[in-house]
Amino acid sequence: MHHNSSLKFRIAPGKLLTTAVLIVTMSISTFLPAQRAFAIPAEGSKMMISAPSPYAVEVGKKIIEQGGNVVDVAVAVGLTLAVTSPYFAALGGGGFALINMGDEVEVIDFRETAPGKTSPSYYKDKAKDASITGGAAVGVPGFPAGLYEMHKKHGKLRWSKLFAEPMRLADKGFNVSGAWVKRAKRTEKRFNDAGRKHFMKKVGVHYKPGEKLTQKGLVKALKEFKRKNVSGFYEGFVAKDIVQAVKSSGGDLTLEDMKNYKVRWLKPLTANYLGHKIYLMPPPSSGGVVMKSAFSLLEKLKVHEKAPLSVDELHLMAEVLKRSFRGRATLGDPDFHKNPLDYLLSEEYLNEMAKGVSLSKAKSLKPITLKTIVDSNETTHYAVMDKNGKAVSLTVTLNGSYGSGVVSNRFGIALNNEMDDFTTRPGQPNMYGLIQGMGNTVEPGKRPLSSMSPTLVEKEGKMVMAIGAPGGPRIISGTLQAIYRVLASDWDLDSAIQAPRLHHQFLPDTVFVDRNRISPDALELLRKRGHKVEESWGARVKGVRINEEGHIEAAFDARSEGAAGGY
Repeated sequence: MHHNSSLKFRIAPGKLLTTAVLIVTMSISTFLPAQRAFAIPAEGSKMMISAPSPYAVEVGKKIIEQGGNVVDVAVAVGLTLAVTSPYFAALGGGGFALINMGDEVEVIDFRETAPGKTSPSYYKDKAKDASITGGAAVGVPGFPAGLYEMHKKHGKLRWSKLFAEPMRLADKGFNVSGAWVKRAKRTEKRFNDAGRKHFMKKVGVHYKPGEKLTQKGLVKALKEFKRKNVSGFYEGFVAKDIVQAVKSSGGDLTLEDMKNYKVRWLKPLTANYLGHKIYLMPPPSSGGVVMKSAFSLLEKLKVHEKAPLSVDELHLMAEVLKRSFRGRATLGDPDFHKNPLDYLLSEEYLNEMAKGVSLSKAKSLKPITLKTIVDSNETTHYAVMDKNGKAVSLTVTLNGSYGSGVVSNRFGIALNNEMDDFTTRPGQPNMYGLIQGMGNTVEPGKRPLSSMSPTLVEKEGKMVMAIGAPGGPRIISGTLQAIYRVLASDWDLDSAIQAPRLHHQFLPDTVFVDRNRISPDALELLRKRGHKVEESWGARVKGVRINEEGHIEAAFDARSEGAAGGY
């Protein structure tokens, strides 16, 4: 891995990348309580990338070679993922990013917004799954505007240069992976006719892993976006194609909604932990609030003094997460809802939470409210960092796999189902059987609450880590624990990311642990301390870090497809 142009990834059958160094990543099936993960991060000394696709990393490397900065690379990676990973990173999605270009850390919010014809009672008389599948599930996309505004403010290369490789992959095709095939098969019944046309070989016949997919319609959409900037997506032929797809599938998105979309530049939340300053995503993400609470509790309880992956450490981590997630359901879009941050992040409240923790026994807490929120896990994350600490940490989502299942007919753009992240039916359970917070009701122009948590970490005035994950609420616990392993356990980034994790989101009162990664003996000891324990899945973390030698480490989670590389 110690190559100037290293690239680490898992590859689908039939896929060849001649410039890559192939590494076999050994999955670790079982951990004893104090056992450390053995993994080697990709390393470079100029700029490194961690992303969910080897194609995206290869495109990013070409932008580095052309003299691009971290924002140029991030935009090119995003455009590539729109081609290779439409199930979670299509142009029809949205997300958040934290950006450090040297002066200050900035937050860009390009989350989807509710169309103008929606209201708190919009779903009252609609089919039960109307916020999940079909046109009524689609929010106004924000990803293209996010990429453009990032580049407009901080890009170095010409905008048009960033499109060459993504357009080539769409035009000439790329070899689909096993994960790509599984997601397309899983979505077949939810696709509209255009979805089946663009993402299946023909009716009833799916692509096989390693076969080549071309997207001639998407090439034209990218060309419009390249030529006309945001108006090439939010107005004209592409916007009409999207609006028509939504309306013909039962939604109310308008050309005016598209034209009026705007990103928001926000200030990050910050936390301090073991001599590091951590920059976090503010609302409408719940991630920053939960993580700021958690880092405070971790330090108050001196969890870092416990042996890594010992039962004591796992028990305390579960108790910290439980308390940190307790206030999540009180949050919403700050333009529409007053978030009680002064209370949730106050020393008085956090000291009260810390005092309630016992090392010998799990303790239940009464909710601040009976409402809670769970969002989908079909999201992705990528991170770019250079030797000077300039960085982009970006999380993008369609919400569900292929979002709403609605795909635009002419250009083949998969559209989100982000409306399901709102409280779509006040007082009634959502698709996960949970009643959601009232600060998150549907309103025109409003952005739904999210768990997306792109994060940056600074040490002694220099940015040293860019990290994040997909995985619904498990984004928060996964990102937190990967950072914790580096800062508290002094592990390299890859070992920190591969390590077994747990998740507790307050409701239900259950500790979810990585399946087959923690020993049965340790799980039994957690149960004896009063925890309800369930083996489950975890978030898929991706990150880049400057280590103690000044080298740049990049790593991706073996729980999913991914790639890490650079120079």
